[in-house]
Amino acid sequence: MSTREHIDGFVLVDKPVDWTSFDVVRWVRKAFPGSKVGHAGTLDPFATGLLILLVGRATRLMQYLDEYHKSYEGSIRFGQATDTCDPTGEVSFEAPAGALEALSAETIEASFVRWTGEVEQIPPAFSAVKVDGERAYKKARRGEETELEPRDVEIHRLELLGWEPPLARFRAEVGTGTYLRSLARDVGEELGVGGYLHDLRRTAIGSFPVEEAYPLAESERERHIRDVLRPTAELLPPSRRVEITAAQARRVMNGNELRLPAEAVRYAEEHTFVGVVSRDELVAIGRLVVVGQDGLFQPRTVLAVPRFLEG
Repeated sequence: MSTREHIDGFVLVDKPVDWTSFDVVRWVRKAFPGSKVGHAGTLDPFATGLLILLVGRATRLMQYLDEYHKSYEGSIRFGQATDTCDPTGEVSFEAPAGALEALSAETIEASFVRWTGEVEQIPPAFSAVKVDGERAYKKARRGEETELEPRDVEIHRLELLGWEPPLARFRAEVGTGTYLRSLARDVGEELGVGGYLHDLRRTAIGSFPVEEAYPLAESERERHIRDVLRPTAELLPPSRRVEITAAQARRVMNGNELRLPAEAVRYAEEHTFVGVVSRDELVAIGRLVVVGQDGLFQPRTVLAVPRFLEG
């Protein structure tokens, strides 16, 4: 009886402009036939930059990557607003002549300071947020007005890189669920001139920089993408990985909690989740709690049996 090859891991991809995130998933699937493929963190078609593509059993870890901060560089176009909050939409507002002349780098920087930290944000009308069971962008395309609920998001850093009217270049580091299109809209409204997100490039997710990504531009697909597949365990930085023995791996595979030595306690204090690794394979992700002087690993997501335990 033949056994199907198990391919697990992840690939960093540099998404070109005008590709959807699902276009990238579809392209990567061709390289891994029969394997599940998913992405962590959507990018709009007009945006470029880093996508993490998860392959095989790694797709089960998508929820944990939400905790990773995302870094961007882009431009806000002041003086206009669009219905999509980006350059693909129809102009819905235009500032009066001369309005931009009163705008300065100092004024923009002051607004950026006010929009840094924990802020309340309303998603764009053209977004994947569900309203009455349907994606908001589908309603918006039909011309239906939808009232989206504000949500709390965290903008860790927002830095002005340059001001050449009407474009303000910026760098941002944000938490999950943050819409930079909404940020451009809100800053433009606060400054009284309107604004939309003119261009955007994702430069990092967590500790993964776009410079390490596979370039997906038409002229740059020389390498085979299978050659840059990385082990699932590397999805977690060293500070989130705890090494265990094969015997301990068997216990975790059966859903049992695992008592770990005192030096592991520091991970419990620093992170909401950690992974246990044996022989370079990620066995499970879970919570590490302090019990006396030791750490107790409580598995939440147990992966399929590692290869060295199969058979």
